[in-house]
Amino acid sequence: MPARQRFLFLTLALVWLALRIPHFSSRFSFDWDSSQYARGIAEFNLFKHQPHPPGYLLWVLSARILEPLAGPMQAQVMVAFLMTLLALPIFYLLVRRVLESQVSALTCTALLAYSPAVALNSSIPSPSITDLLSSLVAGYLAFLDPRSKAWRIPLCLAALGLLAGFHQSNLALLAPLIAAAAINHWRHTWRPVCVGLILGTLGFIAWYVPLANSVGGSSVLSNLTSVQFHEAASKSSVFYGAPLRSHLSMTLNNIIYCVMNFAPWLLAFGLPFIWQRKTIQDRWFYALWLIPTLIVLLGIHSGRAGYWLIAFPPVLLLCASLGRIRFRATIAAVLVSLAISYFPYGRLQFSTLAPISYVFYRSTPRIALDIEASQRNLDQTLRQVLQSGAPQPFMCARDVPEAPNIRTVTYDFSYVNWTLPEGAPAVHSIWLFDQHGPHNQTWRPIAADNFWSLWQATSPPPQAPSPAR
Repeated sequence: MPARQRFLFLTLALVWLALRIPHFSSRFSFDWDSSQYARGIAEFNLFKHQPHPPGYLLWVLSARILEPLAGPMQAQVMVAFLMTLLALPIFYLLVRRVLESQVSALTCTALLAYSPAVALNSSIPSPSITDLLSSLVAGYLAFLDPRSKAWRIPLCLAALGLLAGFHQSNLALLAPLIAAAAINHWRHTWRPVCVGLILGTLGFIAWYVPLANSVGGSSVLSNLTSVQFHEAASKSSVFYGAPLRSHLSMTLNNIIYCVMNFAPWLLAFGLPFIWQRKTIQDRWFYALWLIPTLIVLLGIHSGRAGYWLIAFPPVLLLCASLGRIRFRATIAAVLVSLAISYFPYGRLQFSTLAPISYVFYRSTPRIALDIEASQRNLDQTLRQVLQSGAPQPFMCARDVPEAPNIRTVTYDFSYVNWTLPEGAPAVHSIWLFDQHGPHNQTWRPIAADNFWSLWQATSPPPQAPSPAR
């Protein structure tokens, strides 16, 4: 490899690590789910949604181990970062195996690391990054050479059994690929496959049995998980009773997620302008790797860009296989990913573009830094309002996944007595809205930023308003 290329990849690695450092100072919730994981660190209880079903037991326990070194949010960010550091070398080895090129492997690894969704999920308190690691372990298992590296088969299967305890959905979506890989390797060397299946099963049992026992048995856990699944699907999928408009909105969001993450890869490999006419080996592995995830994301539920992380490795491998490595194009692709990741979307929060720009915004690492700054601002404002003798309870009328919302404020700002709008008293009250505030502008504004606004209602308050959208 030329010295210039070695210097480029070393620089990219150092810059990527430097960009992660500011996220380690996180003290407040990033979204609804992160506050539930933090509650679970203190008291694991699925009935209280601490965290929500199906449980994410190993994610919570891993964060609990690191919590003495930092707060519950920082501990989760550390776990996400460590998961990413495990995933990237595995992807490098996978690409070297498939494309047989060190330059291709380094290029693909850099492109994966800098993609907005990976950069975001490596830096927030969310187990979604585990989907990427699980996908890469399953892909590595599928493409490894069982004749020369048979001992890695049980290692991969054991790892997959444990990784499911961090984020259960990854095992379900990767099951067809894992099964096909095990069957394929069985024909060449059956003993490592048997050992791997035993270890993988033991790894699964190690976390599943305690998780099931915590709620009273596997049937109860299955029911809780089913209720959670149908509740999510009923809001997004026409096949589960959601309005067509909601399904189309989910589809549009998925298109945006794909464009903002995949476009730099197409640029890097010259697609579709450069198309190498070559046969893709093991195409059925790619199909089993992608199809289950596509069915779920396009047909059932897709809440955010992190849901796509399982699909990232096969898509990037296909791009690299069909295109051609170009040094300048790689640099341009990384710069495009950085531009997408750190564009100041917050300035568009009050514009007519906000509904679309927010989909981009919430899928980039920029929003994690902005939410943390916003939450610190809200904390300072709430303390000042309380010191001024403001009446309680406070109403939370903001209903979006990212903080602040009723779940995050009751965790992060527990010194405030929070309630939902339907519990508003017939006296003076303080209301938390999104950045636009209430429709009734006769209320007195207290403070605001790009994510929230605080208002004082009159006595008696008007009919409980819904947050502006």
